[in-house]
Amino acid sequence: MIYTLGFYLKIAFQSLIIHKGRMVLALLGILFAVMSLVAFGNISSGMKMKVDEEISKFGKNLVIVRAGQVFAMGRGSSQFSVSKTLKLVDAKKIKENLSGVAEVVPFFDITYPARYQDRTLKVSVVGAPDSMFRVRNVAIAFGRPLTEDDEMKVEKRVVIGYKVFENLFQSGDPIGKYLLLFRVPTEVIGVMEEKGTDFTGQDQDLQVYVPLNTFMRRYSNVDHIKGIYIQAQEGMLLADMKTKLRGFLRKIHNLKKEQKDDFSIFTMDDLLRTREEGIRLVSVLTIIVSTVSFLIGGLGIFAIMLLSVSERKLEIGIRRVVGSRKRDIIFQFLTESVIIALVGGVFGIAAGFVITIIVDYIGDFPLVLSGRNIIITLIISTVVGMLAGIYPAIQGTKYEPVKVLNS
Repeated sequence: MIYTLGFYLKIAFQSLIIHKGRMVLALLGILFAVMSLVAFGNISSGMKMKVDEEISKFGKNLVIVRAGQVFAMGRGSSQFSVSKTLKLVDAKKIKENLSGVAEVVPFFDITYPARYQDRTLKVSVVGAPDSMFRVRNVAIAFGRPLTEDDEMKVEKRVVIGYKVFENLFQSGDPIGKYLLLFRVPTEVIGVMEEKGTDFTGQDQDLQVYVPLNTFMRRYSNVDHIKGIYIQAQEGMLLADMKTKLRGFLRKIHNLKKEQKDDFSIFTMDDLLRTREEGIRLVSVLTIIVSTVSFLIGGLGIFAIMLLSVSERKLEIGIRRVVGSRKRDIIFQFLTESVIIALVGGVFGIAAGFVITIIVDYIGDFPLVLSGRNIIITLIISTVVGMLAGIYPAIQGTKYEPVKVLNS
């Protein structure tokens, strides 16, 4: 007797409808496993896209030198030691002597109050040359950026972040107006586009940029800098650049072998490592949880199919009498176990998408719904369903038709 695939599917769905309660219990394990795989796969993709966006905001191929050393303070916090040994001449020597360097940008940053009329706001003041705008990918919404001429003439001019513009000028035209930057009247010449928070936790929209020479002479009266941005040439490994920089700075600072560095060097890899380790840890935990859930789901399907085979002895006997072969019985029960697993997989995919949307909305991640994750989870669900149904299906072929009908 020849059966079509439609016949097997019809019997399988009828069995699901008749035994709804037990089937739901059987597919819950598959549902949770698929849900976790799909949700984390999509969320991790969104997180990686978010990281890429933040990298582009921070700047490309950057190595950051900061004056002083970083000390761990416990509970994930850290603090810089104070150092005044990093000078403008260091930046010049790096530019002139180190190979693989595309751009060198010294800077000094500090928090100052900014005031316009009766409104005051604490801002991060960054003294830097005009090349800072290229290296840090700072775009201007309106007005203009700082220029080399502003730097040479030590002009008291400032480019302000978007939140500074909104808070102090309340969306009015700020170009040509003067704000008090630490009691120093400073002309606003430009407003930066919104950039958000970078990897260091610094809100870039609360930053203002003034010419470095102006800052060092007219605002803080210092002869040292806080840091240097070094942009490596394309193809240059940042780890190699970091090693070369450390050796070079120790040499020009005349540090002996037993002396500690009086500076710290970071790369984008350093800034990303903690986040990537967190993503990897959650990924491993998700795989473990999903594997356990698939095992539980497979065992649930296995138990339900064994019970179903035992309850349907009469159906098996009748079908064998009218011409069904053993392989038809095997295929029937395998179809049912796979259908259970696939139904659990489909509901798991739907639940995973819902969780993805919620988490991406709360975490402000780009929404990513991966078709590859759907295919992988459906394949795994099918394999689990087949493995869970093989033994019960074989057991169904061991019932002798005559004995079953007589009983």
